[in-house]
Amino acid sequence: MNVLLLGGTGQISSGIVKALLARGAAVTVLNRGQSDDRLGPDVRRLVADRNDSAALERAVASAGPWDAVIDMICFRPDQAAAALRLFRGRCAQFIFCSTVCVYGNTQTIIPTTEATTPSPHSSYGRDKLACEQLFLAAHAPGEFAVTIFRPSHTFGPGGGIINNLGFSATFVDRLRRGLPVIVSGDGHGLWQSAFADDVGRGFAHAVGRAACFGQTYNIVGDEVVTWDDYTRRTAAALNAPAPTIVHIPSDLLVALDPIRFSALDEIFRYHGVYSNTHLRRDVPEFVNATPYADAVRRTVAWMDAHGKIGPAESDGFDDCVLAAWHRATRAISQREAAS
Repeated sequence: MNVLLLGGTGQISSGIVKALLARGAAVTVLNRGQSDDRLGPDVRRLVADRNDSAALERAVASAGPWDAVIDMICFRPDQAAAALRLFRGRCAQFIFCSTVCVYGNTQTIIPTTEATTPSPHSSYGRDKLACEQLFLAAHAPGEFAVTIFRPSHTFGPGGGIINNLGFSATFVDRLRRGLPVIVSGDGHGLWQSAFADDVGRGFAHAVGRAACFGQTYNIVGDEVVTWDDYTRRTAAALNAPAPTIVHIPSDLLVALDPIRFSALDEIFRYHGVYSNTHLRRDVPEFVNATPYADAVRRTVAWMDAHGKIGPAESDGFDDCVLAAWHRATRAISQREAAS
């Protein structure tokens, strides 16, 4: 089994490579060669920028044909169109990594299934949906088999630990030291996380499987938790103190700094719950086998080893907001008590 990954060094990609090698596949990755490579010596590497069509053509022409091409770094419809031109006649199956962001951010069905009509809110989601449509249009006349995956929050070594506000380098340090942590809203928003190795296994075992041809799958975790529970479970995994959670309205946080809280505004303030039943039926090897605490510890160990955890003092924004919030709530309480 000969498989090419476009990308290959990210969190999900690393999990895919690991699972493909376990299946006995010959694995090649193609990327710019500029990211940390944790793939080991058994993986062939091609170097090219996917946006340089001539270089991409030269790199691909030197290898293949492929039983499957897995595209992890296609984000725009022009990139999808270029991939279609390049891989027609060169692969039997094309697997595209899309995103649950194609559904939009206001869920009316929980969990959201693949039958839900997409209504993307962000440009990222709109572009990924346009790519999906191009690939499925190529599948319909039989140019090659297409399989689409829609991951949600996936984490593991090579990445970081998110919090409810977005992507903070100081979140882990705050938990470890028992410092107060902001959670937006009332903390009851629902969230779903998956470990990269588990997600990678789902991709890898869809390769060559006829039941997956022409299909679109949510590839997500099984457990659904509130953001308050997410914060507590993450602290517990680190043997940190039970966190002091302070709830602050999402609208207020976004108004304070729309850029800093753009991920909160677009994603984290809404429920993020998706069904993986369709995938588990067609790819029974997809199992969320890694306990959350183990996944957190493995990810944080990598972050520690690579200097990815910032001290709380390196970013005073949270403490500034917390101090202002406590002053405001005390002033309101005192005014109410005096009236």
